Amino acid sequence: MRKILLLFLFALIPSAKASVIYIVNHGRINIESRCQDGKANHQIWNMDDRGKVRELNLKGHGNDYFKNPELIPSDIYKSEKGYLCSQRQLTKKEREAYDNKFK
Repeated sequence: MRKILLLFLFALIPSAKASVIYIVNHGRINIESRCQDGKANHQIWNMDDRGKVRELNLKGHGNDYFKNPELIPSDIYKSEKGYLCSQRQLTKKEREAYDNKFK
């Protein structure tokens, strides 16, 4: 059930264009998503109450590691475009740290 809910919430976000993204939304969506999509992006996405997404590039953005990152073994799935992906819930400490980068 949790996986279906996360996939539904993930579908509300504009199409993923990053290999490793951290999505922070003040308690509603707080996940780390990793996809082996061949794109070397490393970003934080912050969503406001209206659904507007702000992006911030992180250290390592553009490095080869982020083209095919190590997936989280407990929750691997295939994306709509056929890439292997995984996701996990961010801890409270991680969420607060990523959220503070936008203040």
